[in-house]
Amino acid sequence: MKVAVVTGAGSGIGEAVAHRMLADGWGVVAVDCAQSGLDQFSGDARTTSSRTVLGDVANRDTHRRARAEAASLGVLGAWVSVAGITRTHDLHDLDESSARQVIDVNQLGALWGAAEAVEALRESGAGGVIVQISSVHAYHAAVGYPVYEMTKAAADALTRSVAVTYGPLGIRAVSIAPGAVRTPALTAALDTAPDPARATAQLEGASPLGRIGQPSEIASAVAFAVSEEACFLSGTSIVVDGGWSAVLLQDHDAPGPDRWAQ
Repeated sequence: MKVAVVTGAGSGIGEAVAHRMLADGWGVVAVDCAQSGLDQFSGDARTTSSRTVLGDVANRDTHRRARAEAASLGVLGAWVSVAGITRTHDLHDLDESSARQVIDVNQLGALWGAAEAVEALRESGAGGVIVQISSVHAYHAAVGYPVYEMTKAAADALTRSVAVTYGPLGIRAVSIAPGAVRTPALTAALDTAPDPARATAQLEGASPLGRIGQPSEIASAVAFAVSEEACFLSGTSIVVDGGWSAVLLQDHDAPGPDRWAQ
């Protein structure tokens, strides 16, 4: 059985990816720092083709345990690093503890996962795919996100490095860069905004498609990236943002779809 390790699988994008991989016939090792999320995943999955690993992705041992669980299920074929956190920072008054947390989870978490994945894929000789969940923040800046954006740009750099170094062994590397996605974290952020309705409308209006994405839509991009249909795709990023990053200037007062009615 081909096995995929999915970090951050307890909720949001990671949960959607883990369920999509199962649906596509993969064995799945679900990794998360919250036992409640893993319990929910196991209850929903209802299959012997999955394992769970409780741990912080900032610690390399979490990835080592995930790799061992994958070996107990079958042959590792994909490693999908989804786990990440978002924090805002001001460089002129930087909270070092908060900055280190973002770097440890987002950047080092991706690095440790890629290292374990590459080692396992080299040993098996069967090739495979390493997927990083990056962000549109890797290419475009927003006020107050210097550390987060640095870590997401690093994920893309790691993808290119893996692709170039290990491509001759049949190992591919792909980044998926989501825009705004309706995860529990984003929902909580919008709900606690001074004006939740306005904050939601602004985020929806930033995308030419006029809506916030769904975790399942990012999972679909991952499913394609790890499939044989993408066998010549490596060292690059797939942006899944509803056209958000293509915008130069968005007229938020423009009419909606009815504007184009005949």
